[in-house]
Amino acid sequence: MIIEALTAVLVLITGFYALITFRILCVNEKVVDVMREQALATSRPYVVVIPFLELDNPIFYIRITNTGKTAATNLRLTIDRSFQQFGNLGAAHDLSTYVAFNQTINSFPPGAEIIFPLAEGTKVFSQGEEESELPRTFSIIAEYDFVNKHVAEINQIDRRPYLKAGIPQDAYVRKLESIRKSLETLATHAKTHPNSYLK
Repeated sequence: MIIEALTAVLVLITGFYALITFRILCVNEKVVDVMREQALATSRPYVVVIPFLELDNPIFYIRITNTGKTAATNLRLTIDRSFQQFGNLGAAHDLSTYVAFNQTINSFPPGAEIIFPLAEGTKVFSQGEEESELPRTFSIIAEYDFVNKHVAEINQIDRRPYLKAGIPQDAYVRKLESIRKSLETLATHAKTHPNSYLK
């Protein structure tokens, strides 16, 4: 009777340890999966499309760049609507007809970028809310592969927040411009009053 009771207790203890071991195994598998996902997230490519303005330049640009750590392969970019650069009509000025938006890019390495000028801000905002040739909002879809995975990311380009915003300026450029104007004034004065500099 005692042996049967001890055997039953031993079976219960063994079962308890088996359950605990199984749960630890499940937790370890989840931890490994999370670590694998984190490693993939830090090493994968990220194709990003952003609008930007250069310093002291009123022209809008878009930059398509790979900010990740590995190359994006079989990159396919598509734009959801026609965009006529600088408002010039015709297929030769339509972004959607450009090679980057019509052919697969075999490999887009880390740090690679493609920049397209769009139009002057004054021209964009002087037209209606959604003029067909210079839309203020549009989307660029980036589809690409990495490590046997395929992703499709939608990049929304919205230039409406820039309305009435200032153009980024470089303090050094402003100072150089001030020096240039001073030199021009000095040169003009020297031409009109040459004798005043001979004393």
